[in-house]
Parts: sequence; structure tokens; C-alpha cells
Amino acid sequence: MTRVIEWIISLLIVIALFVVIGLFLPASRTVSHSVETNRPMSTVNDILSSFTRFKDWNALINHDPRMQLTASGPESGVGAALAFSSSQHSIGSGKWEIKEIVPGEKIVYALDTPGRGKNKTMTFRFERTGQRNQNIEITQRYTVDYGYDLLGRYAGTLYVNSEVGADIKRGLTKLSNLLATIPRFDYSQHEPGFEIAELPAQNVLLVTTAAKRANDDIALAMTNQRKWIDQVMEKNELEAAGPMRIITNEFGSDTYAFDVVLPIRRKGTGPAEPAAAAEGEEGEAAETVAETAPAPAPVVDPNAPLETFEVEVEGPVVYAQLPAMRVAKSSYVGPSPGLARIRDLVRAWALVRGHEPTDRPFEEYLVEIKDMLAEDAEFNVYWPVQVPGVEAQAPRVIAPLPEDEAAEPAPAAEEAEADAAAA
Repeated sequence: MTRVIEWIISLLIVIALFVVIGLFLPASRTVSHSVETNRPMSTVNDILSSFTRFKDWNALINHDPRMQLTASGPESGVGAALAFSSSQHSIGSGKWEIKEIVPGEKIVYALDTPGRGKNKTMTFRFERTGQRNQNIEITQRYTVDYGYDLLGRYAGTLYVNSEVGADIKRGLTKLSNLLATIPRFDYSQHEPGFEIAELPAQNVLLVTTAAKRANDDIALAMTNQRKWIDQVMEKNELEAAGPMRIITNEFGSDTYAFDVVLPIRRKGTGPAEPAAAAEGEEGEAAETVAETAPAPAPVVDPNAPLETFEVEVEGPVVYAQLPAMRVAKSSYVGPSPGLARIRDLVRAWALVRGHEPTDRPFEEYLVEIKDMLAEDAEFNVYWPVQVPGVEAQAPRVIAPLPEDEAAEPAPAAEEAEADAAAA
């Protein structure tokens, strides 16, 4: 009996010590780490204020690559949320939600995660550093309240630094590596903005060329190749179905290699232009306009298969069919040499939002070639992006035939040659 009493007393002493020590432990815990980047503030803000690239900058996915992630709310900004669910008991289920954003200063996430504690938050703070404040120090801080949950206080003392702190370090390393893959361009000052668009499949005539990186040489190369395209269009009774495109193949220090591309359609099959109102009295003049107005063009189903034309090409001109594509798009007003920078802005914007650029960028020239150096010259700028789960398609060259097809005579031609030899 004495031993039982001693054991109970010892147990009470241990419990008392546990309670006393627990009461002296901090009722909340904070752990933080920092990393530095030389990317623009707009890039850092946009990546961390959205969940589109969460797997690329957060260490949570490292614990279970098969965990399910479900986004809700707006794509970015306050209210955007991401729920996670893992079959691993140690990870469980939970949610991250953006609660506060002060651009250029901080982004605050509210966390609903397994484990003891409440009022869990993950805060990213930004401070400009380095020469001329060109770099950004990103500090990630986790906070949790335990109140009078003594077990939580012990857990916070024993595990927050080692577990949550380790995840913060891994996450900041991933974030730093991700930022390094994004071009160092501040797209936030580009007023026209950006968007993701879908372009339909198109018939085109194109010429591949190159020129010295001098404005006059580039304009001359464009003009000469456009003349070839116009000649082929006239010969085959075709017309332009949209603005001329310039696809960048190589933008070197001395040479600019590019394709001159023009969407085409059969002559007279485009949308009818409204007839201009005649000056003077309406009666007789209106009748004259009505008599001379062209008949409306037939309605074309955008989902119909792309029609293949019989085109006889000349010189360097190629007839091809471009596949439908998803693109990151912007616009630009100014002299054409500024297009190189806009291409980089479009690419950076797309990467931040999880759209992987593919193939080659291109521009639509909304002005004549002779006016491309004007201050008010207008262009649309595109960069194709990967569609998740869809393999990118290459343009289909129809005329002239690719070398591997042209090298082998058709069966009918082989039979004709055999008959001629026998005769």
C-alpha cells in the first residue's frame, strides 16, 4: 500500500511540474526564415498572391506528391483558397486562404491545418535591399496561438522550429529557384495589360527570311517577302484573312531571323463591309448604294474542319496550315524595335500565371511595313502557351511538299513510268 501511495504522489508531482512548466512556456510560437531575389516586386507579388504555382513554391507537396489540391474563390487576391487532402495520416487535410494583401509589403495566409493550435497564419513580408533597392528580401513567418492548451505549448516548443521551420526553408528554396526561371522584366507598368486567348486554325502563306539587325534591312526583307506572298495570292485568287504576322525564329545580336506569315482565304469569302452612305439626298443615292453593295459573305462555322486550298506557290513562298493554339497576348503602340521587350513581358506574365510558353512568339502588324517605325504604330503581340494534357501540333506544310514526301513518287506516277518503259 505504501508503494501505491508513493507512486500516486510521484505522479501528482510530475503532473504538477508538467502544468507549472507548461504555464511558463510561450502561449504562441513564431518561426521565420528569409531569402533574397533580384526579380521585380510585381513578379513576387503575383506568384504569392495566387495558387496557380503553389506546387512550385510551397514545400507541402513534397510530403505527398499525390495529395489532392482543390482551388476555390478568385484566381488570385483576397479570398483565393486552396484545400489539400492527403491519404497520409501525418499530413491529413486542411486549407490555405489569402486573408490580406498589401502590395509591395506583405501577403497573409490563414491556415487550417492538422495539429494543435489556432489562429495559424503564414505571412510573407517584402523589403527592398541591395544597391538602389533593386533586390527584394522575402521573409516567410509562421505564427500559431496555443492559449491554455498546455500540450500545444509543449508541441510548439518541441516541433515548430524543426518541422514547420524546415518546411519554410525548403519552400523558400523552391520559391527562389522558381523566380530564377522567370525573365527579369517588370510587366506591371505595361498599360495595355495581358490576357490568355484562343486562336483558330488558319491557312497561311509564309516565307522564312533573315536580315541584319538594322531597321532598314529588316523592313526591306519584310517588303520583299510580302511581295512574293502577294504575287502568289493574286495568282491563286486568294486574299488576306487578317493582319500580317512576323514570327521570330532567332533574335541574335547581329541578325534577326523571322517568318513573314499572312492568313489567307478564297477571294470574296470574307465578311462583307458595310456600304458607305452616299452624300446628298437619301432617296436616289440610297438606291444606287443598295444596287452596288456586294452580297453578304456566307457564314463560316468556326468549328468546321479547316478547308485545304489548291495553291500553286512560287519562289520562297510556302502554303501551310497553322493549328489552333492558346496564346498569351498583349498589344503595343510604338516603333517596332520595342517589340522585343514586349515579347519578354508577355513571356514573364505567362510564366508567373503557370502558362508554359512554347514554340515561337509573333506579332500582328496593324500598320503597313513602311509605317512600322512610327510612334503610333500598332501591334498585337502573342506567345503560344502549352495546353495542359494536349500535345502541341506543328504547322502542316502543304505546298511545296516536304522533302521526304516529294522525294517519293506517287504510286500512279510509278505505274506510268513502268508503262512507258515497257512501251
